[in-house]
Amino acid sequence: MSGKYLFIVNPVSGAKSDRQSMLSTVKERLSDVDITVAETTGENDISMVREYLEEKHWDAILAGGGDGTIRMIAKATGKTDIPVGIIPLGSANGLAKCLEVDTTFLAIEAIRKGKTRHLDILNINNEICLHLSDFGFNAGLVKKFEDEDERGMITYFKSSLKQFKEMKPYRFEITINGKTEETTARLLVIANADKYGTGAIINPAGKIDDGILEVIAINPDGFDEMASISMDLFQGTLHESEYVKIWTGREASISNPDGADFQIDGEVMETPEKAEVSCQANQIRFFSNV
Repeated sequence: MSGKYLFIVNPVSGAKSDRQSMLSTVKERLSDVDITVAETTGENDISMVREYLEEKHWDAILAGGGDGTIRMIAKATGKTDIPVGIIPLGSANGLAKCLEVDTTFLAIEAIRKGKTRHLDILNINNEICLHLSDFGFNAGLVKKFEDEDERGMITYFKSSLKQFKEMKPYRFEITINGKTEETTARLLVIANADKYGTGAIINPAGKIDDGILEVIAINPDGFDEMASISMDLFQGTLHESEYVKIWTGREASISNPDGADFQIDGEVMETPEKAEVSCQANQIRFFSNV
């Protein structure tokens, strides 16, 4: 293989030793490729990526970071046929998990094989979502994690324990396929993909390239019900739970009267009173092992 690859790296994703190891492995395993490395700064990153894209033709874009970094690159490129290779460095790496490129070696294997997949994009209040967005419990967890001074799975676990103690139900009004329904949920997911980076299958019927979105409401009553749902999440049987409702369509409107926390692809957003969602099919191409 050969070509010119633009490699965008988030210098604060993951541990420093992980980043150094990843960079060494990528350069070694893709030694026959001309790689230009650019680091994000957290300021004007979209403009930076666009400037690189205007400078020359790139055969591929590599993204070293978590779901937020991937989302930023997708926003910068727009609908494009340039393949994007995820080199996972975040705490959860949900999209990488769905594409089975959730380790450096798996990612490089997909890149070297040249196997790609066109993915849908969800438009949520004019923000894009590649993977999963949600209200409530998980968004609150992401918010706590962002407030921590450290990163990594241990910090993520500590944040999870704090969030469990504060888990509460929220009211939502969902309009989809011309029907409106009120529901209560501790976690309300807007799904393009099928699983979180932990491997938890939140959307058993979900496909990331089917032109369809799912809305999943999860509302366990207590610890026993939460334990049951946890089992369903890892067995792929969440749709069978009596504490879960799932809606499917191409567009949805979700009202959030209780002001539940909200996140998109691991990034906490300003809490919306309403989320207008649509699925845009086959928007961006990623290297994939599935």
